[in-house]
Amino acid sequence: MAPNTQKRAAAKFYQEDIVRRKDDPSAYGVILRCWQDAEDMPPQGDHVDPLMRPLVQGEVGVSYFPKPVREIVSEDVLELVDRLYQPGDFLKRSVDDVRSGVVTSTHVKARLEHAVSGQPIPGWKDTDEVESTVDIDMGEYVIYNDWVGQVVEMFDESLVEVPGGTLVRLPELSARLAVGEKGSVKHTVLAIAWLAINQSLSPEEAQSRPRPQRYWYGSDLGKLTTVTRRAEEAMRVGDRVRLKDGSGPVTTHGRFTESYGAIEVDTLVVQETKTTVDVLWQDGTKETIDVKQTVPYLNPDEYDCWPGDHVIWKTEDEKRHVVVQSVNAQDRTAYVRVVETGAIELASVLELDPHGTGDWSALSPASDGLGVRRGDFVFIHREGTTNGAKPPMVPRIGEVEEWVRDPPTVGPNGQLGGWRREMTDIGTRIAEQRGQEGSVEEAPIKRPQKGDNSLNWFGEVLDLRLDGTIEVILPNSETVVVPLERLTRLYDSVEQLEDLWGDDEGTIEEGEEVEVWEMDQDGHWVEGTIDDDDDEWESADEELDADDSMDVESAEGGGDWSPSTDTVIPPLHVEPSSMVVDSVVPSEPPRPTSSEGRPHSPDVPKDATEPDDTEPDAHTDTPWKRFEVLPSAPVDHAFYNTPPAQHTRQFMARMAKEYKALQSSLPDSIIVRAYEDRTDLLRSLIIGPENTPYEDAPFVIDWMLDANFPQTPPIAHFLSWTNGNGRVNPVEEVGRNLYEEGKVCLSILGTWAGDKSESWSASRSSLLQALVSIQGLVLVKEPWFCEPAYEKLRGTEDGIVNSRLYNEKAYVLSRGFVRRALEIPLGGLEEELKCFYYTNGKLRKVLDDARTLIEKSRATKEVEELPEADRERAVPRLSSGGIITLERTLAKLQALLDAHPAAEEEGKR
Repeated sequence: MAPNTQKRAAAKFYQEDIVRRKDDPSAYGVILRCWQDAEDMPPQGDHVDPLMRPLVQGEVGVSYFPKPVREIVSEDVLELVDRLYQPGDFLKRSVDDVRSGVVTSTHVKARLEHAVSGQPIPGWKDTDEVESTVDIDMGEYVIYNDWVGQVVEMFDESLVEVPGGTLVRLPELSARLAVGEKGSVKHTVLAIAWLAINQSLSPEEAQSRPRPQRYWYGSDLGKLTTVTRRAEEAMRVGDRVRLKDGSGPVTTHGRFTESYGAIEVDTLVVQETKTTVDVLWQDGTKETIDVKQTVPYLNPDEYDCWPGDHVIWKTEDEKRHVVVQSVNAQDRTAYVRVVETGAIELASVLELDPHGTGDWSALSPASDGLGVRRGDFVFIHREGTTNGAKPPMVPRIGEVEEWVRDPPTVGPNGQLGGWRREMTDIGTRIAEQRGQEGSVEEAPIKRPQKGDNSLNWFGEVLDLRLDGTIEVILPNSETVVVPLERLTRLYDSVEQLEDLWGDDEGTIEEGEEVEVWEMDQDGHWVEGTIDDDDDEWESADEELDADDSMDVESAEGGGDWSPSTDTVIPPLHVEPSSMVVDSVVPSEPPRPTSSEGRPHSPDVPKDATEPDDTEPDAHTDTPWKRFEVLPSAPVDHAFYNTPPAQHTRQFMARMAKEYKALQSSLPDSIIVRAYEDRTDLLRSLIIGPENTPYEDAPFVIDWMLDANFPQTPPIAHFLSWTNGNGRVNPVEEVGRNLYEEGKVCLSILGTWAGDKSESWSASRSSLLQALVSIQGLVLVKEPWFCEPAYEKLRGTEDGIVNSRLYNEKAYVLSRGFVRRALEIPLGGLEEELKCFYYTNGKLRKVLDDARTLIEKSRATKEVEELPEADRERAVPRLSSGGIITLERTLAKLQALLDAHPAAEEEGKR
C-alpha cells in the first residue's frame, strides 16, 4: 500500500481508445497496447511487429488508419478522440474514485466520408440514420431451424479495380478487405459452428431438429437469420455504412461493356466518433455522460456489485439469495432485497458473493456465475418451466465441435489443410462458375423483422430490475420481462476457445544458466545454478543412501523393514529445549542475507535459516514442538482416506533428510506434524506474519506424498474457513494462491506453470522450501500486488485503492480463521492452538488489535488522516462494511475467550 510513497501518474489511454496525433490532427489511430495492460510480456529481441516490445510507463502502442502504420509512442504526443464502451462494461470518473458504474446503453454520433472518393458528409450522423453495408461478419450469430450458431470463417469474393478501370475478381479465404480499400466484397461461403438449440422446445421437438450443416452458400444463405448485439450496432471508426435515406454520394467503377460490368458504390466510412453512455452508478443514481469524462474500470474488486445484481449473502449462520438495490462503495455496504421475503436489509459487501465461485479473478472472470449481465445472449425457457439450476445460478450452454478447434495447417504445396481446405474448394468452385449458366447465386441473409415472433425464445439482456426480474430485448426489437430462473446463457465459440488457451510462458531455454537457491550438506541455503544432472538432494549432515539411511521399526517394535511392509518411522528424538517457544513469532520479510553473512533464499523467511536457540518462557505449560512425528494420522486429515502408497527404501532415505531439515530449520511460526502410520501424510500450521493482513491467523495445510515422491511434488490441501466468501490470497501468475476449495497454487508444487527455477525438482526442492515459500511469498503485506500484472501498478492510484480493499477483506476473513481453528478440533494440533491462543494470550491480542483498529477507523474517514505509523500498517483502517463483518466474528471470539477464563488469566501473567 505504501501510502507515503509518491504516487505515479495515472494512465491517459486504454485499449481501443480512438486518438489522434497532436502534431497531425488528420492522423487518427486506435490504441492496441498500454503499459498497464494485464498481458504476457513479449520476449526481448527483434520483432517484425513494431508494437511487440515491452512498454515503459507512459508509452502506448497505436495503429493508425487508414494507412496501417503501427508504432509505440509516448502518451504525450496523442490526444483522446473517443472511448469505446458497450453495455455491461464498468467505468469510473477517475482511477482513484471508489464508486464505479455499469454502462447500460451507448449513444454514438459519427463523421462520415465516402469510402472511395473521400468526399465528406456534412455534420454528425446518429446511429439510427445509417445502416451497415456488411450483411454478416466474423463472430456474428445466426439462427436456423431453432439452432443458434456463430460464424467462425468466411470465403470472400472481392471485385478489385485495377489501373485502367477494369474490375478483377479475387476469391480467397478470409480476404478481410473492405469497400473503399480495393473494390467491393461479397461473402460467398460461411463456416458456422452450431452452438445450442432453442431451450423452449420439448425433448421430442429438439430431437427432430438435428444439428445443421457446417458450410453455407448460394441459396441456403437466405435460410439464415442474423442476430446482432446492440454493442455491434454502434458505429466505430472504420465501419462501412450507408445513409438510410440514400442521400450520400455514389461512385461508379468498371465498364458496362466488360464481363463484370460496372458497380456503383454508395458506401461511407466512419472517420470519427463521439460517444455518450448511460451509466448506472453503484449508489443507484443514473447519468448520461461523455465517455471522455470517464476511465474504464479494469480491475474490479472481488466484491464489487451494482444495482440489480443477483448475489448470495453469506453470513456465518446462513446463505440467502438477494438482489442488490444500491451500494455505498466508500463504506463497502449495500442495501439488498431478500428474494424469499422481499425485505430490504443492510449488508456488508464483504459478505456478498457476486460470482458463485472461489476461482474468480479480475484478470480472468469466471465464465459461469450468478445471475446474468447486460449484453448477455440468453435462451428463454417456456413459461412454467425453469433452467434447472438453483437461483441465482444461471447455467450456460453451447457446444463447440472439435472441427472448430483445429488450428490452420498448411500442406507441402502451400495450401491450407483440414476443413479450411474444404471451404476454400467450395468458394473457388463458385467463383469459377460465376456468370456461367447454372452458376450459384447468393440469397440475401435475413434479418429479424418487427412483428415476427418466431425467434422470441432468444434475446439479449437489456436491464436488471431491482425486483430481481430481467428485461430482455428480443430479435424483433420487442422487450419482455422474465424471472431469472427462466434464462440460460449462451456460451459462444470465442468464450470457449479462450477458456482452452494455455500458457507456456516462463520456460527456460536449454543450456541457460539460472540462479537458484539450494540447501547444502549442513542444512544451509546457498546460491547455485540449475543442474539437471544433479539427482541428489542434500539437506542433512551426511549423505544417506538406500542401504544405510535410517533404522526403521514396525509399529509393534520389531521386525525388519521391506518395501512390502507398512512404513513406520518413530519420532525423531530431540532435546525439548530446542523445540519449544513461548509464542509463535511471525517471520520477518524475506531477506537475501543475514547479519551473520549467511546467504538466504529470497523465498525463505529469515528465521527459517537461523539457528534455533529459542528457550521456553517460564509460564509456558505446553511445549510447542515445531516438528514432531505422531503415532497416527488424524481422521480429519484431507488425505486420510487416500490409500497409502507403497514406499521404497529410497523414499525412506529421502524422508529422513526431509525430517531432519524440518527439525532443524523450520521457523518458529510454522509447525509440521508427520505420522508413524502414514509416512505419506503431513499437516502444517503456519501463523500469519506480523504486519500483514494475515497477522496471528492460523493457516492449516494438509500434505500428501505420492508413490513417485520426490520425483513428483507434494500435494497440498488448504483448510479454508472462509465460509464460502472467497479466497484469502489473489490470483497470481507464478502461482501463489490459497483457494477456499482447498487448492494451493504454487509453482514449486507443480500446481502452476512457473519457470524452471521455480518448479519442483527432486534435487533442489524440499518440503521445507514449500512451507517457507507459502509463508514468504503468499502471506505478505500487500498480497494484491503478488499478481505480476498488478505489481507494476504499485504506487499508482489504481493499485493503492485496490490493494487497500483487498487487504481489508483478507484481514477480516482471517480473523474468522482464528474462530474456526478454536471451534473445530484439529487433529494433532489441538493443544498447540490452545497454547498459542489461550495460554499465550494471542486470542486476547487478536481481539484488542481488532477493536483498536475499529476505533481508529470510526474516528477517521480517510487513511491519509491517520498518523504515519498507522498508515504504514498492512490494514490502516476499515470501511463500515468491513466493521460489520468483523464485529460479528469478534463477538464469537470473545465468547470463546470468556469460556476459558483460567487460560486468559494465565495469559495475562
